[in-house]
Amino acid sequence: MKKSMIALATLATLSAAGTAAAQSSVTIYGRLDASVGSERVNDVSTTKLYSGNLTTSRLGFRGTEDLGGGLKANFQLEAALTVDDGTAGSLKFNRASWVGLSGGFGAVRAGLMDSAYKDIYDMGISNNVFDSAFTPTNLAYAGVGNYASRPSNHIRYDTPNFGGFSGGVSIALDETAGVSNDANAFNLRYRAGNLDVGVAAQKQKNSVVADERDYRVLAASYNFGVARVSGQYQMAEQGNGLEDNEYALGVTVPVGAFEFSAGYAMGKSELSGITTEEGKAFALGATYALSKRTKLYGGYLDGEVENGAGTVTTDRRLFALGVRHDF
Repeated sequence: MKKSMIALATLATLSAAGTAAAQSSVTIYGRLDASVGSERVNDVSTTKLYSGNLTTSRLGFRGTEDLGGGLKANFQLEAALTVDDGTAGSLKFNRASWVGLSGGFGAVRAGLMDSAYKDIYDMGISNNVFDSAFTPTNLAYAGVGNYASRPSNHIRYDTPNFGGFSGGVSIALDETAGVSNDANAFNLRYRAGNLDVGVAAQKQKNSVVADERDYRVLAASYNFGVARVSGQYQMAEQGNGLEDNEYALGVTVPVGAFEFSAGYAMGKSELSGITTEEGKAFALGATYALSKRTKLYGGYLDGEVENGAGTVTTDRRLFALGVRHDF
């Protein structure tokens, strides 16, 4: 009997140890962002209740399981919300939907997520009026157009940190027989103290060669304490010969519970050396932290795009005041 009791106690101890080694956690989180303001495009003004002017409203789930030996299983599901009408895109997890493993080797994920290019691009406008709807790049970068920020059918690998250096590579498969619409990206990054600098490239293939796109970006940010600055230079090329050269610079100044930000961006598109479009915009913004999870904010964006002849094709103004709450 005594030996049996010892055996049962040993088994219970081993079972408890196994359970502790495989602990898991799931977090439900979200963000609600609403603002009221006005937008004028080419002399046509509209008053609106916006959702997500400071950052996109969202609902998400993320979790991790400790598998032991430094290995973890991870997942994330994140859906965009529109606060103004209460919809959730039929609860489609269009911002993140992935599962993966992480450990001493780095991290590998599969599903829908940010491309390796997006990390560096976003860092370069992080202090350009908070990387929000007010950020001037949204207007000034025309021509070739935006890169694919969250491709589907995505496989991504990120290295561990090596003395401040890290890298990432992502491949998005088109999954269509006889068609090559893959999107491939990589980045290299260095972070040390208040400095963050990186380079990235992304190639978006297309069955129509004229519609293929290549993007390259150099970005940096630095925290001076009294102010944070960020900047980027992006080159974009399209298969039809269209080329963009684009610049952005922003600064954020914290003052107590306030943060004030200003930004500027400009872009120029050329086809065979001839200018086809030029865009430029500036913006101002401010946030006030009511708590760690709730902010009041206001922002103003002003800019225009001209064609090669110098005629204004887009003249846009955006102003809004709002509140954002995280949970």
